Amino acid sequence: MNVFEHGTVGGINVKNRVFRSATFESMADEGRVSPSMTEVYTNLARGEVGLIITGYLCFASSDNPSARTVSIGPDADLSGLRSLADAVHGHGGRVVAQLAHVGSQLHGAPSGEVFAPSAVVDPVSGILPTPFSVQQIETLVTEFGEAALRAKAAGFDGVQLHAAHGYLLSRFLSPVYNRRTDAYGGSPEKNARILSEILGEIKRVCGAAYPVWVKLNCDDFETRGEGLTYNGMLVAARALDAGGIDAIELSGGAFAGAWTPCRPLKHETYHLEAGRQLAAEVSASVISVGGFRRIEAIEAALSGGGIEAVSLCRSLIREPGLVKRWRQGDRSKAACVACNGCFNPGGVRCFFDLKGEERDAQKQVMAAMKGKA
Repeated sequence: MNVFEHGTVGGINVKNRVFRSATFESMADEGRVSPSMTEVYTNLARGEVGLIITGYLCFASSDNPSARTVSIGPDADLSGLRSLADAVHGHGGRVVAQLAHVGSQLHGAPSGEVFAPSAVVDPVSGILPTPFSVQQIETLVTEFGEAALRAKAAGFDGVQLHAAHGYLLSRFLSPVYNRRTDAYGGSPEKNARILSEILGEIKRVCGAAYPVWVKLNCDDFETRGEGLTYNGMLVAARALDAGGIDAIELSGGAFAGAWTPCRPLKHETYHLEAGRQLAAEVSASVISVGGFRRIEAIEAALSGGGIEAVSLCRSLIREPGLVKRWRQGDRSKAACVACNGCFNPGGVRCFFDLKGEERDAQKQVMAAMKGKA
């Protein structure tokens, strides 16, 4: 399969096989899409990224999002989201809305009560969360469906459920954090039930043809005990596949794990082999994410079987026009050096684009992040 091959991935027609993985931009204006955020997406689409998965969109009544998180909730202003989708489509790109719930893995003070599958202290926030009741889970399932319907109305080509990296749905899959003994915990099959119910609800309200994707960890690389491993993920993936999931983006790690989702430069194609194994088990499209920086590595991933697309994050923060550059014949590797200096609470920007005091301040943030690693 060629990097620049047109085709259908996860029910969506795309012009190439290089996608932008969900990246929380931290650029929202009190829950609304800001002009700077629309500019980011426009530049990615202009740079010929085949498909863009949005950063975390919030919607749930039980969530605790920051003011810099875009809302797609019941009272959300959809005009900004609609303009963002239109901007991507205007340059021939496709865009998928990521629906997420932070759970107890907060990086700041909560705005309300914090909920999780079970009452297990969160290693990131230090919070002891309140377990979801069954009724609250049923409400959350309904809210996922309503948010997906709003995404469809705003012009998004599909939605992705964020069930990786320690966010709420990821914690339901983990035996470390899900200690329930009811229908939503106690076995890999029960741990995955909430995901299957959300998928079914979205397909019910949006129509069976509307693409629904999921982001899963191949392994949590958990340090507090045996979290989600490949075998547990496979149970969830098979259940979702049976329910009609259209694509699975396979990632790994968590912010409190031995491996975080963002790793240093010496690592590349972190989860490729796990993705190949998964592709042999499911009919859904499998997308591999994790450290792709060379077009040769992407070509090898696509030609080796099973993988239908790859997704990048940090490389496209550094170079929004990377895919176009490759297509035009400059095959040099991505300029990103994986310093992780792009993750700034004031808005995601490449460290090398920062100047003066802003750059000095970000150096301190990077040093603090390194100290926690």
